[in-house]
Amino acid sequence: MSRRWVRLLAATPFVLGAEVITVVALFAGSTTTSSVDDGTGLDACTVELSGVGPATKLDREQLENARTIIRVGSTMGIPRQGIVIALATAMQESGLRNLDYGHADSVGLFQQRPSQGWGSIEQLTDPETSARKFYAALLQVRGWSDLAVTVAAQSVQRSAFPDAYAKWEPLAVKLAGGSSVTCAQTLAVTLPDGAVGDMLQVALAQQGDPYVWGATGPDAFDCSGLIVYAWRRAGYALSVRVADDMYRSAMPVAAGSERPGDLIFTAFGTRVPGAGHVMLVVHRGWAVEAPRAGLDVRLRRYDPMNPALRFGRLTSSVLQPLSRRPAATGESPEPVR
Repeated sequence: MSRRWVRLLAATPFVLGAEVITVVALFAGSTTTSSVDDGTGLDACTVELSGVGPATKLDREQLENARTIIRVGSTMGIPRQGIVIALATAMQESGLRNLDYGHADSVGLFQQRPSQGWGSIEQLTDPETSARKFYAALLQVRGWSDLAVTVAAQSVQRSAFPDAYAKWEPLAVKLAGGSSVTCAQTLAVTLPDGAVGDMLQVALAQQGDPYVWGATGPDAFDCSGLIVYAWRRAGYALSVRVADDMYRSAMPVAAGSERPGDLIFTAFGTRVPGAGHVMLVVHRGWAVEAPRAGLDVRLRRYDPMNPALRFGRLTSSVLQPLSRRPAATGESPEPVR
């Protein structure tokens, strides 16, 4: 099997409480025989927040704990400044990890001590309970909202390093405010040999190009135009052009049985009669698409069992070999006839 490397760019929302952090994931894929487990993906990624001094990387566990702290604070009616204090405290005390160990008998996100009356080990190693206990203690600090983050945190924690919380304030402000982050991760995918693999590489290379209705490349696309262009660059002209024509001519594929190069149809009876949108399967659970006006070509997740999605596979009846196969990059392909 030949070896391919492609760079895939996907945007996925990561919600922290009521805020949305956009996670931009950079993937690298190859056609080695090793493939990704279905559970792999953003769950395993590392998130890098820019604009907060030196790059700070947070993994999924840390982000989930940050989300819990924000959610509990919002439920309790804690102002944003209180949530910032809590996030900075947890970052300093545990690195936003739910630890079952620490100095003396300290445990949990906030390294609270059972021997000091904070609660049982079971309570303090439950992120939601420990966050609630931290906020309750913070509210007992007179004028806490007017204090510097490090002073307010120290009033609750009584740490041996009272100034250590300050360095986490910029990060805490970003997390509490729903700032953008970027995420770097490697996702290994198996692309087929031959024309299908070539076609997918072409489609993936268009990420970042704008959606324009009716466009078929080379610098802008609509949903079906991206597929027409990718196949043309791989050496085939399609006898169908729009999403619904592709749907009607494709061989149906059972959900969960789709493979790279298959089509995903959706938006039935919404924008137009029949299928209103089409995407390309890159790997089960991942597709590349030209989504809609205002959004660029992108990689996105999908749920194979979503009843709103239907799958199909183009056959030789609609794939017409070009007399001269265009290169994947460089020279312009022959026009579709």
